[in-house]
Amino acid sequence: MSVIEAFRRTPGLAPLPDHGESIEHQLAALHALQHEHPMWSCRLLTAFAQGALSRDDIRHVFSQYHCYTSSFTRFIAAVMASCDNDLFRAQLAQNLWEEGGGCEPARRHAQIFRNFLRDSLGIADVAQIAYAPHTRHFVREYLAQSQSADPVASAAFLAIGTEGIVSRMYTMMRTGLVRAGIAESELEFFDIHIACDDDHAVTLENMMMSYAGQPGWFDTCAAAMRRALDLRMEFFDSVFEDLQRARIHPIVLRMQARESLAHGRRDAELCHRPGGATIAMYDNEVARLNIKFTVERLPLAAEVLDPRMVRIPPGKFNEKHKHAHETLIHILEGSGQVLIDDRVLPVGPGDSILVPRWAMHQTQNLGSTAMRFLAVTDFRLSQRALVGDATDYRMNADIDASRRH
Repeated sequence: MSVIEAFRRTPGLAPLPDHGESIEHQLAALHALQHEHPMWSCRLLTAFAQGALSRDDIRHVFSQYHCYTSSFTRFIAAVMASCDNDLFRAQLAQNLWEEGGGCEPARRHAQIFRNFLRDSLGIADVAQIAYAPHTRHFVREYLAQSQSADPVASAAFLAIGTEGIVSRMYTMMRTGLVRAGIAESELEFFDIHIACDDDHAVTLENMMMSYAGQPGWFDTCAAAMRRALDLRMEFFDSVFEDLQRARIHPIVLRMQARESLAHGRRDAELCHRPGGATIAMYDNEVARLNIKFTVERLPLAAEVLDPRMVRIPPGKFNEKHKHAHETLIHILEGSGQVLIDDRVLPVGPGDSILVPRWAMHQTQNLGSTAMRFLAVTDFRLSQRALVGDATDYRMNADIDASRRH
């Protein structure tokens, strides 16, 4: 049943104005604006959807998000205070009752989230979480908007700007949580909200719709919804930037400490000799693309650099690919060419090639003997600095497809 139809069937409410179909179109337009808001493609939600976040990343994100979840009943209460219709206040009270766990306060949603932080993410003392200034700003502004003296704005803010996005947003987050290794049985908080918040959104939308005859109704609703989504996007962007800083912070601290990292290292971790042990990393063979190669990692104890030995048989290529890390290729044996974007660089023993970040590249062995080269990357740094797929290896059906990637 649509929100409009549910509103029309609710007893005790004033009928929609004569231009009801126009109002229905306006409501559809509001939902379209919500669906297309740039928040949905922000870096944090994208990282969740891609499964690119580690458990440590997720621990930081949701420790900050706790400030919001623990305040959510305040937002509902604030909207209730501005509402002049006792039926809607009763329905919002039902929402509050559900958020508060009904007859079991220990089952209130805020406590279920705390349990998730403690049991799944290892935050033993939630009360000791240090909230960032941008987190406190987010919650403070959210409460201020919910307390708006304009009941249309406060209803729209919490309806299509907040409750109406929960199912889609938490579904994206849930994907990332599962990919990070968190058991589905531990995701009760997200499952509850994915299942029930559509009903909460309908209650608030009905309240918002009751003012549909007022001049400027659409613009007021659109502005309030946009404000809610803008606030959340600003918060998510700030949290994402925190993640990036936290990932590289240990490396920066070790740089600033000016202490040798060679202490405690075994000779084998500092020196690799011909014939020494390597760690198999990656190999592939695709006959129709003339691809065949192997990649091995040299077991050296580097913090940022990642040395690899690559072998390509005569007449074969490695994959055409790109990645976040830059690579220095030094040819040890064999001859051929390296493609870098639109450039073709002939190579032989002793030659060195630099592959910049995200440049599409491929090494081709055009000689009659095996090609062997050392590829030294800054993968260990890129892996920390980039919240996403730092390798970005992709097999493509053909060269044109790889160029479009």
